Amino acid sequence: MKPLPWSFSSLSDFNNCPKAYYEKRIAKSVVDPPNEAGLWGDYVHREFQKYLEWEDQPAWDGTPAVLPGNLVQYQPYLESLKRISGRMLVECKYAIDLAQQPCDFFAENVWCRSILDVLVLDGALANIIDHKTGKMKPDSRQLKLSALMVFAHHPEVEVVKTGFAWLKDVQLTKDEFLRDAVTPLWEEFVPDLSTYARAFAREEFPPRPSGLCHGWCPVTDCEFWKPKRR
Repeated sequence: MKPLPWSFSSLSDFNNCPKAYYEKRIAKSVVDPPNEAGLWGDYVHREFQKYLEWEDQPAWDGTPAVLPGNLVQYQPYLESLKRISGRMLVECKYAIDLAQQPCDFFAENVWCRSILDVLVLDGALANIIDHKTGKMKPDSRQLKLSALMVFAHHPEVEVVKTGFAWLKDVQLTKDEFLRDAVTPLWEEFVPDLSTYARAFAREEFPPRPSGLCHGWCPVTDCEFWKPKRR
């Protein structure tokens, strides 16, 4: 089997449980049911995108952007993003092939995909901000992949400053990456990607039991699945 294109979320899905990954993304025998947290996150990202892109509309008449009432507390945060020097791109989709060269997001030879919530390009400097609506999990691996995508698509960029904006906690966790570190950054993904490729080559996607087995996984016919704990 040829490996499917991967992203940070799909690789995380595979790492959590290869069997669940297979059933959801290859066999497509099950789907993750919508949940309140996921729906809220999607809603916030959509409304933030509308707000940040409001003045770029061809028919913009000078009317200021307005957030829904349940999001007005985030207006100062969004305005601070608009003040970052450079050209802002919102919800931009990047993809690369196996040679780590830029390609179309849906190209036949696409190897890896990434969507950046906010990217601001300013010459040799790029800023990436990722809105987070859930609990704080300051793992910079997602930011590393985002930075690698920027380095691949923008050869003029030498420094990428990144940050997770934790909306519930009003916190910003930051990291910074240099173009000189591209090779070691990619090497951090090699072990997981080797396991990922091997699973496809052998067509083996074994279950990996975890706390998600207790009613959170949609693969109910798995030997490890159990009802949710009460």
